[in-house]
Amino acid sequence: MDDSVVFSDDEPVADSAHPAWRILTVDDDPDFQRATAFAIGEMDILGRRVEIQQAFSNREAAMLLAEQQDFALVLLDVVMETEDAGLRLVKTLREVIGNAEIRIVLLTGEPGMAPVQSVMRDYDINDYWSKNELSSERLRTVLTAGLRSYSQLKATARARRGLQMIVESSNALFCSKNTRELSAKILSEIASLLDLQAEGIVCVKAQDAAPGELPDAYVISASGRFYSSIDGNLNGLGDDAVASALRCSLQKQTTLRFDDCTVLFFPRFQAGADYACYVATERTLDDTELELLEVFSASISRGLYNVALFSRLEEMAYQDDLLKIPNRNALIRMLDMTLSSPNKDDRVLVLLDIDNFSGANTAFGTGYGDFILGLVANRLRETFDGNVLIARVRDDLFAVLGPEHQVRAEAIVALFRRPNRPYELGQVHSLSSVTLYLRDFDDTASVALQDARLTLKQAKQLGHDQHVVHDRRLQSAHAESFRLLLALRDAVASDLISIELQPQVDMRSGVVTGVEALARWYQPDGKAIPPLEFIPLAEATGYILPLGDLLMRLALQAARRLAESGYRDIRVAINVSASQLLQRDFIERFTLHLEAAGVSAAQVELEITESVAMRSFEQVCEQLLALRTMGVKVAIDDFGTGFSSLSYLRQLPADRLKIDRSFVEELRADDDGQAIAEAIIQIARRVGMTVIAEGVENQQQVEWLMQHDCLEAQGYLFARPMSLERLLNWLGERPSR
Repeated sequence: MDDSVVFSDDEPVADSAHPAWRILTVDDDPDFQRATAFAIGEMDILGRRVEIQQAFSNREAAMLLAEQQDFALVLLDVVMETEDAGLRLVKTLREVIGNAEIRIVLLTGEPGMAPVQSVMRDYDINDYWSKNELSSERLRTVLTAGLRSYSQLKATARARRGLQMIVESSNALFCSKNTRELSAKILSEIASLLDLQAEGIVCVKAQDAAPGELPDAYVISASGRFYSSIDGNLNGLGDDAVASALRCSLQKQTTLRFDDCTVLFFPRFQAGADYACYVATERTLDDTELELLEVFSASISRGLYNVALFSRLEEMAYQDDLLKIPNRNALIRMLDMTLSSPNKDDRVLVLLDIDNFSGANTAFGTGYGDFILGLVANRLRETFDGNVLIARVRDDLFAVLGPEHQVRAEAIVALFRRPNRPYELGQVHSLSSVTLYLRDFDDTASVALQDARLTLKQAKQLGHDQHVVHDRRLQSAHAESFRLLLALRDAVASDLISIELQPQVDMRSGVVTGVEALARWYQPDGKAIPPLEFIPLAEATGYILPLGDLLMRLALQAARRLAESGYRDIRVAINVSASQLLQRDFIERFTLHLEAAGVSAAQVELEITESVAMRSFEQVCEQLLALRTMGVKVAIDDFGTGFSSLSYLRQLPADRLKIDRSFVEELRADDDGQAIAEAIIQIARRVGMTVIAEGVENQQQVEWLMQHDCLEAQGYLFARPMSLERLLNWLGERPSR
């Protein structure tokens, strides 16, 4: 049976721009179907024609409703193949098919079969009429009410879906990090929102125009036939009408709407710059679409502003403000990517440092320094292509990261050598560099940069124009030093740091005149860590301050024990570092240590090295003078190994000089070491100081020293360093002299 028949007017009077209302009539009575179709077929409802489709059973209607979702209204008979066939179809439509928008008008020829009150209460229907009550005019009224309700529901549902799409689209827009990415998403989301093919959408960004001129713009994104115009000027768009509409929107600073297109405008104060977006709709947008587009435009503006803000933040985070090249952050980011890429093995990092830049900056001012930095940055930029990253790490330190065949330190340095004009003002005369081959490195970018900088710093200590290659073993050495520092901290906290005392004797009488307190570090397994390993480490990190305080307390406790044991005349020599002595409160802290130990200042001698004495000379003299005023003796250790001036030495408040063991070892008749030791003794005599030699190991050295008026000494010939208890026993066993 050819059940499904579509009726429509041959010449509809309604606006053909709007689709017809689709109505499904469901009834097993062919006569009623024909009569209904005849009555409805001539109707024009709410400005739109009516299109009817018929079904003659519950099953047939259910299949149609499941396949075609665009029916606006159903005229449904209650009794068909069964007494409740129509009611079951209502349940199927609402609960199984899930169509909540279609309007249902229930019809019955036998009112008693389905009472109105219970049906309206229990079923989701919109109207209920007896067939014999449904005149032509009444039918028009019923259809008009139902179709108006359907139209409103569809508009609401569409707006809801549109708003949901806008929310989802906005999230996508806000995740964009550049204008190109954002504009591509704008094209896609507008097409989805308006159910258009993304074939005629163009986004442009305005360029600053001179007063009185029409604004111009360049295409940041486009679709369809305009795709090839991306990154070009509006003149190259290939469609004068579209270009004219975009320019008009930018000039008038407003959104323009036409019958077949819309041009959205996004102002500078909302989007960070003036943008316009041409959307070919090929039809006039309805009110709901226009409202949704207006709401979405606000999200687009915020997205454009966010992109502009992100670009500025990216610039601030990854670009050097002065030189407009990548900065340290950008270098770390690219270095991290390179270290994890397959190209790592043929990549190299070169650090460049301008020799004596700080001196030139101080002498000529920051303007000169900025000029030199700009010269270096420009020459590097001109030399390398986009495969090579040029970055300013800090101050005058530059980095070049790229393929090994392009990035060679010697070639880079050669860029700045001007053999024909070596003394030209404003030139970079000397650079130092370090090369780090990434194939030899297995750590993070930050560690790579730190290691390269440290290698360069160590190289520059040798002078200007230093060029070295990073040694991967240095990384292990740094890690070991750090582990040792942590262990030292724990050792101080766990009382694993102690002192040993080495006697100092008068070589004429053999009387012990003093002892030097020497730091010792014994690990729990008994293994000793030499002072030459941990003392320099503590000095380099500043940990010498707490360590020095600990050693001073231990030495003063030993001085008290010596005094209590009857050896009050034996001085205890304590080594003091530059960091300790140059502390403003050193005298106060030292005094507190003395008082806490109950030791007389006369029992103490502080030893400072020659290099410490020459640092901050006036402050050192002030501190030493205060110590001597208290009664503390002062000794200059390792004298002769530095670069002291005799005039400075005469001003230094000190009591005696210590001849370094390196000179004592050379006291042989045929060696120039005698001359140095003799000169030190003569210098001491001239400035009113006594002399003590350290490292004395044989009788020949003793005889030479005594012949030249050096009367005190310490060394293995007399005694090795020992613990306090052993020292007291050793002193007790010595014959009284």
